[in-house]
Amino acid sequence: MTVISRFGPFRDLTLLQDRINRLFEDNIARQEGRTTTGEVWMPMIDITEDDNEIVLWVDLPGMSQNEVEITVSGDQLTLKGERKGDQENTRKLLRRERIMGPFSRTFELNLPVEVDKVTASYKNGVLEIHLPKSAETKPRKITINPE
Repeated sequence: MTVISRFGPFRDLTLLQDRINRLFEDNIARQEGRTTTGEVWMPMIDITEDDNEIVLWVDLPGMSQNEVEITVSGDQLTLKGERKGDQENTRKLLRRERIMGPFSRTFELNLPVEVDKVTASYKNGVLEIHLPKSAETKPRKITINPE
């Protein structure tokens, strides 16, 4: 079966132009701290829970612990910060894939935590936050009294 398509002398040129435009839009978005879809950079986070606490691991490569703010209010945890580019580098930038800029993430904990016992540590670009559960939310074993 032969498919006949209509000859369009500018079709390939239009496709090439679209690809070049997309390339420039992607680079400009990355330099402004946005992804190609216009989203803001957000660090990747793992969250675990056991009987005693909730633990978050936040990937923050290239950031110092002074550039991150952690706030616990009620049953919400908020992380804010900004990953800044190398301002003093005098080299010509050929390619930028690491997204820079501010971020803010808020998580609903859906249970009370002991705010005064929350701890955080930072090592090798990973922020680790421990949120101890309130005593009222921890499971407890109930003994049955004999009659």
